[in-house]
Amino acid sequence: MSTIKVMIADDEPRIRRGVERLVQSCGEDWEVVALLADGVEALEYLIEHQGGVDLLITDIKMPEMDGLTLIKEAKSRFSLSALLLTGYDDFEYIRTALREGAIDYLLKPIDRELFRERLAAVKDRVQQERLSRMQWEEMSRQADKLRQTRQRQVLSYITSAATGNDLSHLGFWVDDFPQGLYLLLYISLDAMPVKTRAYTEKDWQAYYYALENIIDEIVTRTDWCGTPSGAGGWSWRGSGAEFWALLYHPATDSGEVLDAAAEAVSESIRSAIQTYTPFTVSIAHGDWLEDLYLLPGAKREVLSLIHYRLLHGGNKRFTPAAAAEQGKNEEKPDMELTQLKQKLKQAIGQGRKDEAAELCKAVFKVIERMSSPGAIQSSVQSTVVLIHSVGLESCGAPCFSVEEALNTVKRAVNLQEMKLELERLVRTSLNQIEEVREQGNTQPVEQAKAWIAEHLGGDITIRRIAEQVHMNPNYFCQYFKLQTGETILDYVTRRRMEQAAAMLRDPGVKLLEISQQVGYQNPKYFGRLFKEWSGQSPSKYREQLNAGKEIHSE
Repeated sequence: MSTIKVMIADDEPRIRRGVERLVQSCGEDWEVVALLADGVEALEYLIEHQGGVDLLITDIKMPEMDGLTLIKEAKSRFSLSALLLTGYDDFEYIRTALREGAIDYLLKPIDRELFRERLAAVKDRVQQERLSRMQWEEMSRQADKLRQTRQRQVLSYITSAATGNDLSHLGFWVDDFPQGLYLLLYISLDAMPVKTRAYTEKDWQAYYYALENIIDEIVTRTDWCGTPSGAGGWSWRGSGAEFWALLYHPATDSGEVLDAAAEAVSESIRSAIQTYTPFTVSIAHGDWLEDLYLLPGAKREVLSLIHYRLLHGGNKRFTPAAAAEQGKNEEKPDMELTQLKQKLKQAIGQGRKDEAAELCKAVFKVIERMSSPGAIQSSVQSTVVLIHSVGLESCGAPCFSVEEALNTVKRAVNLQEMKLELERLVRTSLNQIEEVREQGNTQPVEQAKAWIAEHLGGDITIRRIAEQVHMNPNYFCQYFKLQTGETILDYVTRRRMEQAAAMLRDPGVKLLEISQQVGYQNPKYFGRLFKEWSGQSPSKYREQLNAGKEIHSE
């Protein structure tokens, strides 16, 4: 066991040195780490060394800061024992000292034998406290391990390959996780090298173990966002050659930093696996989640995103934004096509048949203008994957086989065949989504929307909304998305932004007030969300509104 560290504070040098010799005479278990002349110096030492002292021996009467004040300040900040030296046989001093945390006192001149007895008692106390602290830390570590194991088990169940998981028996499982933002990563091995055909079962077990450790080491670091800020994560193995990770960050208003961190973590995983194993992996992830009850939906999203690997090859990262821009070959990214495809996805998800049919035609008109056969093929294929993703996200199961649809497009001999295939896939998805929705009851959704409208300025969580319609939060998330084609939090954000846009028409209302009235205490976070929704900052949006009014008045 390490030495017991002692600090001596007394304004008389002779007494300080004498006490130091007395401490050293008690054996090698004792170490005097500081001799100081007053309470201020002593407290500064403690603060600089973050405590670092087991026993404080101090005089009562000292300049700058007396011993009683020193004990009080030290005990309020650090865990240590205090022994008081006094030349005053005064009951009030002693009683105050004991009340402020001193464990005992000694009268000057100091009796050597009595001093050794007091230090022996201190030694027993310090060693017992150290033992208790070690036992408590070990118990805390074990409890933390158990909690992490339980969290991984829940996450593994939610992301398991079985479709239609009933999560209702998990109860309010989100309560076991800290509040903050989350990002789900799906990590899948790419096509296996030829040499892996000779691998034995034992070889595969060793490689899977190595892959798990590589991913876990990167994900569980607390500084992957650039600074040690309480970030972290969990990782677990799925079925076959797939792995999962969930990143956590306590912040809610650092979107650019978090997006950059997500990219950095993904690239670290890809690079490490490529460096230390014979494999490469592709990684898919969506956007950061504000509520973990949306995790099942995030799972469906990443499983749809990984299909872009069929078009663009492996050893890449696939996100909603990246997937829209990849695979354009030599053609520059067509913003019109990207926007039309996103509108098509939304129309299918929300069951708007006529609009979806018109958007499908509009998408193909843009594709027909492309001069490169490779760009045409790639754009059609990416549209197939996008349509497939809508069914997977809306119904919880694919509406068609994406592999068969891609092969059909590849075999097409002209543009008309490609167009007919896209239109067929849109109809198939719409019909299946409609069929699933007709089996449900829209009343809970309407009730939820009415409650949200009344509480846009308050604290809205999935759990609170689900309680209003007497549904399990996990089931409610899936139910709402199925009936509306929109996640519950996306709906809440959209309604808040619509209300904010209406309030911005009044130039007398401050932006901070608008932010708070639509439920956001952090105006920077509100500004970022509004810009994502409208394409403009709140102030620019208001300027444009006012400019429009001036033109109209003229």
